[in-house]
Amino acid sequence: MSLRALAAAAPLALAATACGESPREPVDTDAPFRIGATIDVGAAPHGIRFSADGDTAWVALSGEGRIAVVDLSESAVVARWDAGDAPLDLVRVDGGWLVSQFRDSTLIRLDDEGRIVPGAVWDVGAGPSLFTPGTVRGETWITTEFSDRLWTVDTREGTPRAFHATGDRPYPADVMWDGSHAFVPNLDAGSVSVIDLLNGELDATVEACPGPPGGALTPDQVTYVVACGGSHEVAFVNTASFAVTGRVSEGIGPRPFSVAVPADGRHALVNNAGGNTVSVVDLESRAVVQRLEVGEQPIVLRVHPDGERVFVANEVSGTLVELAPTAGSAAAESPAASDEEAALNEVVVLGMIHSGHETSETFSLEFVRDLVREIDPDYWLTEIPPNRWDRAWAEFEATGTVEEPRVRRFPEYMEGLFPLSGEMDFEVIPTAGWTEPMSDFRAAYLDAYSRDPDRAEGWAEYRAAAEASAEALAAGAADDPRWIHTDAYDEAYDIRMRTYARLFDADLGPGGWEAINASHWAYIEDGLERHRGEGVRFLLTYGAGHKGPFLRELRQRDDIVLLDVGPFLDRVGAAR
Repeated sequence: MSLRALAAAAPLALAATACGESPREPVDTDAPFRIGATIDVGAAPHGIRFSADGDTAWVALSGEGRIAVVDLSESAVVARWDAGDAPLDLVRVDGGWLVSQFRDSTLIRLDDEGRIVPGAVWDVGAGPSLFTPGTVRGETWITTEFSDRLWTVDTREGTPRAFHATGDRPYPADVMWDGSHAFVPNLDAGSVSVIDLLNGELDATVEACPGPPGGALTPDQVTYVVACGGSHEVAFVNTASFAVTGRVSEGIGPRPFSVAVPADGRHALVNNAGGNTVSVVDLESRAVVQRLEVGEQPIVLRVHPDGERVFVANEVSGTLVELAPTAGSAAAESPAASDEEAALNEVVVLGMIHSGHETSETFSLEFVRDLVREIDPDYWLTEIPPNRWDRAWAEFEATGTVEEPRVRRFPEYMEGLFPLSGEMDFEVIPTAGWTEPMSDFRAAYLDAYSRDPDRAEGWAEYRAAAEASAEALAAGAADDPRWIHTDAYDEAYDIRMRTYARLFDADLGPGGWEAINASHWAYIEDGLERHRGEGVRFLLTYGAGHKGPFLRELRQRDDIVLLDVGPFLDRVGAAR
């Protein structure tokens, strides 16, 4: 990561002074963030980890070969562990910790009490730096700066397992919440490697900017925000097209180094390692709205488990600084309405038959359009991935057509949503957790499973469940909207999917039935939460098989009224 920090603090201090920043006035009280605690932790702090309850932080001190254990409630270091040679970061594994050894090209193991485990050493190549901020299904990832690798680490076994090639001199990566893609900034190459982790392939190389040392995904997974250390700016990369969609330089300090995005997704915090500030970028306006003086050479940012606070490690100052939302600022406010203003929202769930709408006489695209007109939603929750929506909408506005390949697969949107957007006043909320690598991996896995003689019994069990499900679904016509919108239909569909989940989900990861529904639901739930208590109407449209899992979730909410589809079908039928 930062070799100069490991050699000596004095040259770093000189470098920081050479490109330092002038003092700035105190921020307004309505600015999004404020300085909280400042804790002296030790020499050259880098990686930060938190306990699940957020009360304790562990900070890797690369300048003294130790881990500082910090009681955040007391703002004090309560213990120090020996941690080898130039530890840059640590990550929780079953039974202890893994610690990266930047000078020694290895990962070492500590037990739960912070004692080095003899013999537990893994050579991963020169320059192991920071682990990814989070874990996905028992995996985390770490780059090795001088061997151009991204390693997958099994946190259950506590061992590195495999690596992917990156660009020249990779810096710390971030990984999408489903584990499908890693985004790796390559400092010397001036690029970002986008790695398909499920299929083990390089999806794209994004020519991002000079000298990118870090970046972070936004919580909605739509954008990868890149710190461009060589051009003193940040760049925004769409996670579906892998295109750079914008840049911000005004208000960014010298040598922006990494990025952290709190859970509400409103702001990106960028540490300016060539000085002493953190820039706060409003992600909607894509403009810097605040700069905070935090200490000399801010080097690592990590979001606290509360999803609101961000902690910054200052390499030269030797401090850990808390950045907290300012009371009364947008960052500190909940989007939910107050109890006095709260009103129940209405939700209508429609199960779609996709290409079946093009040939059906009873559930035709014309019928879909009339049904949406009758429902008259304020918000339309769609089976469109959030990272593909902006392109699709921009194409439609510019030309009246949509070329975005995933959106084009849905006739109900191509011939329903887009035409209706000109005559109705609804807002589209894209909510699909689908990714192409996940889909490709699932297809290949199921094909291999079906051909594997050792799994013939399992495949036969699945086929039997599929046949039983098809028989139950045959109680009504496949394109009958009245049949589709019954609990009996959902129960019939579940016969197959319960067996599917039991047999395949553990291996399919994000492509498993329960996992993909959870990914979809996370976006749906976010849309509902953002408009909680407004007294508005939502329309939710997904493939009919997803309807049952979503209805089960919706029935647990006390802030909505689920509307029966039947009366809307009656009114559309009567008008035809």
